Amino acid sequence: MKKIALMLFMLILLVGNVCFAADGEAVTVYVNGVKVETDVPAVIVSDTTMIPFRAIFNALGISDENIVWSEKSQHIEARDGNNYIFMAIGSTGAIVNNSLITLNTAPYIENGRTMVPVRFVSEALGALVEWDGEKGSVYISR
Repeated sequence: MKKIALMLFMLILLVGNVCFAADGEAVTVYVNGVKVETDVPAVIVSDTTMIPFRAIFNALGISDENIVWSEKSQHIEARDGNNYIFMAIGSTGAIVNNSLITLNTAPYIENGRTMVPVRFVSEALGALVEWDGEKGSVYISR
């Protein structure tokens, strides 16, 4: 009985020291070492980091002139050189250049901001993405 109690105690200590971001938890996003500032924080939704679309596109070097938000049809388009991205609110289907891609988590609107998947957007634009679960941070380099 003492061995079982000791093993349970050790298991609780071990699990208690594991740090990860859970659904709804805020996440810090860095692009080329600079923290991406947003008025609606990046969060984890279904194991996907979501962030306001203009914040991530601008941080990756895409100017507002190359970003389109259609209120009427609820979709986003962005162009960067030869790269083209299309996403629609509530849809897990996205277009990168001429290819249809399935997203793990669909874009959605929260507090008036359109949230998009950080990894998808970054990698579609040729950036490298790293996740640090201990710090709850995403590091993007482009």
